[in-house]
Amino acid sequence: MCQVPFHARLFGPWLAAAAVLVLGQDAADKAKFGDPINVLGSMERTDQDFQDGLALDLFSPKNRTLVVQQNLTPLPGNFVTGTTGGPFMALQNYSYVISLNESANDLIAKIEIPYDPTALAAIGIQESNTYVGTLAGDKRSWIVNDATRNVHREENNTRIIKMTSLQGEYILLGRKTVDTANEFVQYGQGATRTVNVTAGNRQEAEFIDGLRLSVVPSTDMGINIDIVNGISPQAVPPGLVPVNSFAWVVNSSSPGAPMLADMKFPFNPSMLSAVRGFVQPAPVRVAKKALGTTAEVPFQLMAGEIIGILPDNSVTIPNVTQVDGQYVLLMVS
Repeated sequence: MCQVPFHARLFGPWLAAAAVLVLGQDAADKAKFGDPINVLGSMERTDQDFQDGLALDLFSPKNRTLVVQQNLTPLPGNFVTGTTGGPFMALQNYSYVISLNESANDLIAKIEIPYDPTALAAIGIQESNTYVGTLAGDKRSWIVNDATRNVHREENNTRIIKMTSLQGEYILLGRKTVDTANEFVQYGQGATRTVNVTAGNRQEAEFIDGLRLSVVPSTDMGINIDIVNGISPQAVPPGLVPVNSFAWVVNSSSPGAPMLADMKFPFNPSMLSAVRGFVQPAPVRVAKKALGTTAEVPFQLMAGEIIGILPDNSVTIPNVTQVDGQYVLLMVS
């Protein structure tokens, strides 16, 4: 794809002082939103630029028709899943909705959205902290996949690569942090160890051992997690033993507020083998008890958990409505 000169374009007043999407000077020769785009078949290349700088590059085994529309009221950019760290923000005041005339999961494709480095610098965002988000199926977050993300600084654009389908909604995002990779939260208290989430839609955070929260809160809140060593034998249900010697203690600034959360707890496979004395471990269970209870108060097994060993050595509890509490991992003795 040839490189073209760009100039900055302003968007909504909420976007700090500048916008970061850019507009090609030869826009009259490029596709408009709503135009039907003919997609070549037989794995011939279709390389289509749009007037605001959006570019689609794809190979399709069949002839198809593609349309890109603008959504002028997209989901706010601070709701991001798939990667960790923040705060995120939208770098444009509209998103792209791409549709094809038929379902297509057999493409080789990429989408790229340009940015203006000067405008990025004006709002304190590094080029390496730009992302293309894909609207999640539940429409509650923008998904960022670091494995398919590519920032092409020579051409000032950010891409999703390795795509097999283009159907969906996309937006340019930025993150105001010094670090440019996944960010992980330390255990403990204090501002730098607090996960701050915003009411309304889904956000994620991951701690240094891999414990991951995916939260839809009803109110803005902060969440902290501590590690507390020592599990009383009286607190363990009969027939079970702790996998670890510690409990995770979760507390939030709004413990009574409704929420919906998925909690993913990591475990060390070698610890399972040590407990059972052989290589093939039993399913791991998660148990919980309230904050402020004495050490001897029993933990209760949580219902609805995804029991077993996942490929990433974790166990997930979906649809948790209250995260405050003490958590341990247990297995059959």
